[in-house]
Amino acid sequence: MKTNKMNKISMFLLLMALAVMFSTQFKAQNMTTTDGSNQGAGTSAEELVGGSWVLADVESKSINTSNITKWSPKGTEAVGDCSWKDILEIVHTVSSGFKWQEPPQTMQPGSYMNLEVIYTNLDYATTAKINTGVKIFIERSGANYLTMEPNGIEVLKLNKDNKQYANEVKKGFFYAPKSRFDETNQCQLVIDCYVGKDHYVTTYTYNYQP
Repeated sequence: MKTNKMNKISMFLLLMALAVMFSTQFKAQNMTTTDGSNQGAGTSAEELVGGSWVLADVESKSINTSNITKWSPKGTEAVGDCSWKDILEIVHTVSSGFKWQEPPQTMQPGSYMNLEVIYTNLDYATTAKINTGVKIFIERSGANYLTMEPNGIEVLKLNKDNKQYANEVKKGFFYAPKSRFDETNQCQLVIDCYVGKDHYVTTYTYNYQP
């Protein structure tokens, strides 16, 4: 009788041990971990050692959401002439000139760099608040031209409106990407000139070469 009781207790303890083991393995398989070391540009925490980001391609295009701006580009310059009539047939005009420093042919990961832009007010004949200016940032190749991604690198922002549209020269400082943005080994430096909702975007694509 005592032997049967001991066997039952042993079996119960064995089942409990198996249940605890199964529960621990299940939690381990389904637990999500967060790696706090993944900071800055790139999806990998591994910083690039040596090598360079080498300019591989340059592409420019107009993205006119409102379709009321005529763009006149020339090299590293662009003029945006925006004109429209209101319901009273009054003509409004915003004309902006942009000139930017040619981005470098190569960038060493982590190197401290700068780019300069020149904004010229050619005409601002409206009381409406029309934002005009330029944004420069670096992000993964193929990302949205108009919105910098969370792990992008901001280089420069210059914005004007109906209350302040004086000519301005502005320089932005930044560190070249220290790590890859994704598995493509590419990144893009975006120069987005805009008048209202119309944009003229120039994209410089870089390849990382070890």
